[in-house]
Amino acid sequence: MTIAAVKDEATVVITGGASGIGAATAHKAAAAGASVAILDLAEDLGHALAHELGKQCIFIRCDVGNEASVEAALDEIKSKLPQVQGLLCCAGTAPLPLPIEKTSLAEWSRVLDIHLTGTFITTKIIGAQIAQSGQGGAVVTTTSVVGFNAGPVLAYGAAKSATINLTKALAVQWASRNVRVNAIAPGWTETPFLRPKERGGERDLSPILKASPQGRLLQPEEVANVAWFLLSPASSAVTGTVIVCDGGTLAGAGWPPYGGFPQA
Repeated sequence: MTIAAVKDEATVVITGGASGIGAATAHKAAAAGASVAILDLAEDLGHALAHELGKQCIFIRCDVGNEASVEAALDEIKSKLPQVQGLLCCAGTAPLPLPIEKTSLAEWSRVLDIHLTGTFITTKIIGAQIAQSGQGGAVVTTTSVVGFNAGPVLAYGAAKSATINLTKALAVQWASRNVRVNAIAPGWTETPFLRPKERGGERDLSPILKASPQGRLLQPEEVANVAWFLLSPASSAVTGTVIVCDGGTLAGAGWPPYGGFPQA
């Protein structure tokens, strides 16, 4: 059996690939010799990144919450690039931290449609293509630390927790097809997601920094290192798991009631 991973000259599809963790992973995939399909709604950023990465990379405008849009994207990928063997589901939208009494059904549905249903649709269409190809491969979904520890972003947390369950189910379903399925769970990462333009791009990050034992924001490249590890042959024995990359945030959750994190 061949190793379930992205091989040289195969294609990696990255949703939400125009910026942040997705873009950083696209750089790593291209540097490793893979072709890259960037799927995103941010056309200017997506086209610019595809141009930067070169002829082995294409950008496709795609709405992950729409089956027809994802199917059309896959058709275009198949017509332009080599066999798809890797998929990173990284598309997302910034949630609103509101109590349930102030969370509208529209807001709840918007966040679930992109983060959870979008992951379902993408894995159903593109992940299934990998499983049916007979060549094997790897799928990586994106969850979050709030998929483990609840926070005020109710729909986002529910979607990320459900994504963990979906990831494990797909890992079992596709194991006999030589497809590995894992998830990354980033903590607070320096991306446009953290400072959304619609809120002016300004935010007091001191509570976030105080919640992390490392006392800093992660960089997209750090999380992309983990995503690429899960897509690559280096993780050939890893499937059905979640790798947390959060600067120790989850591990340190029990320290604040005792006076905070230990200081050197």
